[in-house]
Amino acid sequence: MGYHKPYFILYIAHSFWAILLPLQFIFSSYISKDARQSLSTFRERAEYFADLVRQSTRELFNKKADYTLVCGTGQNHAIPANLSASTLANTTAASKYSSSFTSREKKVLARHLFWVTLTMTILFMVPSYLWYTGVALTSMANLTAIYNTACFFAYLFSVLLLREKIVLNKVIAVFLSLLGVGIIFLASRLHSNPPDDDNKAQVVGKSSIVGDTVALVCAALYGFEEVMYKKYASVKIHSVTFANTMTGLMGVLTLVFLWVPIPILHWAGYEIFELPKVNEFLSILMIAVLGLVYNGCFMIVVSMTNPVFAAVGVMATIPIVALTDWLLFKEPIGWGNIAGGLCILIGFAILTRENHKSLKNM
Repeated sequence: MGYHKPYFILYIAHSFWAILLPLQFIFSSYISKDARQSLSTFRERAEYFADLVRQSTRELFNKKADYTLVCGTGQNHAIPANLSASTLANTTAASKYSSSFTSREKKVLARHLFWVTLTMTILFMVPSYLWYTGVALTSMANLTAIYNTACFFAYLFSVLLLREKIVLNKVIAVFLSLLGVGIIFLASRLHSNPPDDDNKAQVVGKSSIVGDTVALVCAALYGFEEVMYKKYASVKIHSVTFANTMTGLMGVLTLVFLWVPIPILHWAGYEIFELPKVNEFLSILMIAVLGLVYNGCFMIVVSMTNPVFAAVGVMATIPIVALTDWLLFKEPIGWGNIAGGLCILIGFAILTRENHKSLKNM
């Protein structure tokens, strides 16, 4: 639509994540069956929700501190990880649950949650901005193909940082997924019309080495970001609640802190600030809503499974997009889409089976 303000669009889209925070609070404290039965005042509901988050944050802190006490006072006030939701929701139990956190522990856990969330916010922001930047530097086909190598980097960093074992089935799954993307990419290039003399230079310029390098760095950072999120920001206790809370807090921190680059980019002349028109704003709003759903689900998947499964799962959208184009817009599905899509889906199926095996062995 001609509105080339990548950072501003990204800022709006990521700030929109903040909506998840009140939505999760309402669900946990008002809609949830256990909370509805036992909590009456807003203060009780707020404290109950805060304690759910604190319990998950304590798990994160224990990871960092190698399972040492938060306050080092010699008294362990930890709440058992297997404490059921119904027990927590009981008014008496909820009161004990709240009192199990000392004032000092609350401050330490709040500080730890803030720094983890801020780090994750920046880690998610950088590759996203590089992706927007890459759109102007290389072709969309190149960008999409290179971006989807993120599953390889996710597996590489999982082995290096999460000490994940190299499993043959996972290697095969990642290879098949990358092969599928490669087939689709090559088939699209073979069947695309060659550029005429007038726009040949433009196409060559778009497919520049710089643009492809930016796309590769973007893919590597996406894989790194997923693994870091799994290692430092995912929990087993109230995993969905905490994942949504973390996403919402990332939106809040984006809104509060990450507006700073907007005037800097404006003064530097790199991205002149202009408010979008109504139709442009509606498009940005649509991007923000869909991004909220996508990122919210993605973080839950990473938290509950592993970064490689999540990355390959995203690649499964490629054959789904081809099928959607055929159903809605009568776009033909070529041999490349079929062969590449099958490779991706087979790789995804292998990873799904591996995840089920891992869960059974836990």
